[in-house]
Amino acid sequence: MSHHAPPPLVITIVVGAHPHAERDDRQRAYALAAHLEAMLAALHDTGESLPQVQVLSDLWFLNDASLSSGPTIALGTATTNAAVAHLASRLPQAFVVDGEFEIQFDRIGSDPRVSLRGVNAATTARAVEVFTDKFLAQWLEAVTAAV
Repeated sequence: MSHHAPPPLVITIVVGAHPHAERDDRQRAYALAAHLEAMLAALHDTGESLPQVQVLSDLWFLNDASLSSGPTIALGTATTNAAVAHLASRLPQAFVVDGEFEIQFDRIGSDPRVSLRGVNAATTARAVEVFTDKFLAQWLEAVTAAV
């Protein structure tokens, strides 16, 4: 009889498949992924299997139910990332700077998805920065505790 370990937690960072998103947001997503991996490594004992962090396009995210309900950080504009547009009406606002960006996620932690929506590449970058500084540790704690 074999004992199967539970599948490792996967955190997905979603960027748009749009050319502007590929140019402006993908590198930012990889930097966020590296930051998350460092935080996860610091939170976990060396014996535990660490949650995985992956960067995918919105096409994969929206067409795979196992991805679209799991821990997610979607970043971009509503026109360059369909996942950001999809989450806009589904997540509460956590932090808004009118005319610039919106950070949406459930601060109680029952929904593990986050949308970081800017009006352009520069304000999306600012949304990522603010989320990372103000909310990322709390969000990560909630996501990893829920497993």
